[in-house]
This record gives sequence, structure tokens and C-alpha cells, in this order.
Amino acid sequence: MEKPVSFAADILPLFTPIDIQHMSWFCDLSSYADVKTNASEILKRLKGVGGAVMPPSPTKGGSGPWSAENIALFSSWIDDGCPA
Repeated sequence: MEKPVSFAADILPLFTPIDIQHMSWFCDLSSYADVKTNASEILKRLKGVGGAVMPPSPTKGGSGPWSAENIALFSSWIDDGCPA
């Protein structure tokens, strides 16, 4: 049986310190409560829907867009009810 995706073990490590810093105007990506509250908007930005893709490319000061696997993991976390 597969272990459920959790914020602490699986999602938080996906956000780099620079991602956390760059998005501090919107929410605290290191905070479970903030990410849970804004999960659907974060997912849209990870997919580049409704604005520039997040995180931006290294040439724009970011760590670069997430892989399809990481976006799917984040989406799965949301589908599972955003476990801590």
C-alpha cells in the first residue's frame, strides 16, 4: 500500500528557499496553513494558468518550472485533502 502524500514529507521540500522568498507577497510557501488555503491558486500557477508559470526560470531569478511529476504530486496532495 502506497503511503499518502503529506505536506511535511513531500510538498514542502519541493519549494526552494528562493521560491519561498519570491512568493512571500502572496503566501508563505513554508507554511502548511498558507499552502493549504491557497493550494488551488498555487496549482494554477505551477501549470502556468492565469499568469506566468511558477517558479520562474533561473534567468528570471527562480529555480525553474516544476517537472510534470512534481505538479502531479502537488495535485494528488490536493485531491487527498491536503494532509499535513
